[in-house]
Amino acid sequence: MRHWAVLFLVVMTTCLFTRVEAAEAECEPTAIDRLATEDYETAVWFSLHRFRELKDTCGPGSGTYWYYLAQLESFVGNHAAALSHVDPAFHQDSPQDFPSSVTSVAATEYVIDRARDHRIVMVNERHHASSDRLLTMELLAPLAEQGFRYLAIEAGWNGDPINTRGYPVAETGYYVNDVVFAEVVRSAIELGYQIIAYEIEQEQRTAADQVGEMNRQEERDWWQAKNIVNRVFDIDSDAKLLVHAGYAHIHESGTDSWVPMAYFLSQFTGLDPLTIDQTAYGERSRLELEHPLRTRARELGLLGEEAIVLVNSEGQPTRPHKAVDLAVFGVSTRYAKGRPTWMGMEGRRRALDFDTPECAARVCIVEARRADFTDEVPLDRIEVTGAERTTLYLPAGEDIVVHVMGLDRSTLVTRNLYVPKP
Repeated sequence: MRHWAVLFLVVMTTCLFTRVEAAEAECEPTAIDRLATEDYETAVWFSLHRFRELKDTCGPGSGTYWYYLAQLESFVGNHAAALSHVDPAFHQDSPQDFPSSVTSVAATEYVIDRARDHRIVMVNERHHASSDRLLTMELLAPLAEQGFRYLAIEAGWNGDPINTRGYPVAETGYYVNDVVFAEVVRSAIELGYQIIAYEIEQEQRTAADQVGEMNRQEERDWWQAKNIVNRVFDIDSDAKLLVHAGYAHIHESGTDSWVPMAYFLSQFTGLDPLTIDQTAYGERSRLELEHPLRTRARELGLLGEEAIVLVNSEGQPTRPHKAVDLAVFGVSTRYAKGRPTWMGMEGRRRALDFDTPECAARVCIVEARRADFTDEVPLDRIEVTGAERTTLYLPAGEDIVVHVMGLDRSTLVTRNLYVPKP
């Protein structure tokens, strides 16, 4: 009897360790990365339900897990959920003194005025916050009037023939699968911009002898800057360039362990970029997690549905540190029927009620595209859970095809509609 008890204990312990090891392997950053991006070229949201199932296994202590979950939630229009997943893990704001005699200026107006003295304008984003792309969208037309003709995006893939095709598809780049980012790219092409993808490529990662002794992150930033130079300024020496990047890539100075892309770009070109941070003072999921300066700006009634820059009595803009020229206080999201009203994208889209009886007792993904562009990144994508109706944001005057799908990628129904002009 004792023999069987010992054998049972050994077997159970072995099984337990096997499950633990399997769970740990599943939660490794590289494994999470593969799961988040698996099959994204056909359905960028396909991993979402599997990610949610790993919450108890991978969630505790894993910033990587929450980051990717937030990214996937943003792809299906769950803005509030995306913010809530990232904010606690990455909240590192430090107090700052609120500027005296402060005034608020519309961010677009302020940046356009400052851009007249620069040939490179750089804007950053939090990758999980679709609203961080709105400023770049609003800058496109005014900067085009100043002669800007290139939009460089970290999110792109250099092999994608987007400038000849004229619109983004899933393969254009991972983050471009966000409907707001896709509209930024669409709008830029319509205005005559050339889209430039500048992310480091796989073969460049192995060319360490060209960049000297750098750590992996520094090497990435060096190549990002080098790719921009090769694809823009080596071809057009008088070019004016708008760069949309993630987080600290736009910092003009580095640390003891890392030098960012904006610094290298300035060194390569001899140009001083105008760098605009949106990550420090951006909207958070809960008020208590927001930067103290944003909290104070709200108390003074300065925040709303328009991004702003705070300027002090000496005319200097507020910024979190000296590595950027200025910082933007992004929009405060207002919701209508469960959706952010900024999805109207400055009049580019109209809110439209859309019936989803197929989703009354299940979870659905709804995607809308122009009828003649079946391969484009959707104009809108939304998750519908147990509801017979949702709201879509679509351009007027277009024939639209809407696909209602299950999380397993099965198509439940396809409907055609026309969005009338107001």
